[in-house]
Amino acid sequence: MNSTSVSGPAAPPDVTRILVVDDEPIVTETIGGFLTMHGFECAEAGSGEAALATLDQRSFDLVVLDVGLPGMSGYETCTEIKVRGEIPVIFLTAAHELPARLKAFDVGGDDYVMKPVALSELVRRVRAVLRRGQPHVSSAAYALRGPRGLTLNWRTRETRVNGTPMTLTARAFDLLRTLLERRGEVLSAETIALSVWGHGTFGERNFIEAQVSRLRAELSRAGADDVIETVRGVGYAIRLCPVSEVRWSETPQRAVVPLTHAPLRK
Repeated sequence: MNSTSVSGPAAPPDVTRILVVDDEPIVTETIGGFLTMHGFECAEAGSGEAALATLDQRSFDLVVLDVGLPGMSGYETCTEIKVRGEIPVIFLTAAHELPARLKAFDVGGDDYVMKPVALSELVRRVRAVLRRGQPHVSSAAYALRGPRGLTLNWRTRETRVNGTPMTLTARAFDLLRTLLERRGEVLSAETIALSVWGHGTFGERNFIEAQVSRLRAELSRAGADDVIETVRGVGYAIRLCPVSEVRWSETPQRAVVPLTHAPLRK
């Protein structure tokens, strides 16, 4: 098996490229697939040595790097990466001790994500690091993607379906952004009201149902049918997978939609 691979088709020149480095293929494939779904081009490497060889052959905008690599550690790999240029590095670490986390910054890391990895958190941290270090990064740093060719750029407040612009009211845009930012979670009417309107509303269940219905109709007219799922008695979601595969977390108003792999723990 090759130690380096690329997720998704070849990207145009302005697409942000990310190298994901972990010795467990299940981790690199899952993270790479998730980031690709969100508009990035991803390559995968299974060791620090393979990562450095890949960086010598191609340019990347960011590296997601596991600390606990066999052979050359993640810390050592990061040091070598920084010799090659100021490429942002986000560490993946299972270490809960403060000294271990501080070392990630001491060797030049820009951020870290704890294992098991919350993919929705990782993609937000990726975008934040890219925006912080590269003011002219591609639109993927500001884009949210959904099914049916749906994309939303929260910086320009543009919404498109298969590349065709669609017009939304400010509140409808904010509602769609909330659902896309937490894609895969089932959000209650209360959660949506607080996120979009900043407060609860009288009769909020019926109010949010009406707002979602209007947004659903707008998306349908633009060619994006069945994007928003209603989970009866719970709330609304834009799914990563069929609703039958949703597994509930300990928090009643929150659900986690699994990918095809086990949790990213090492």
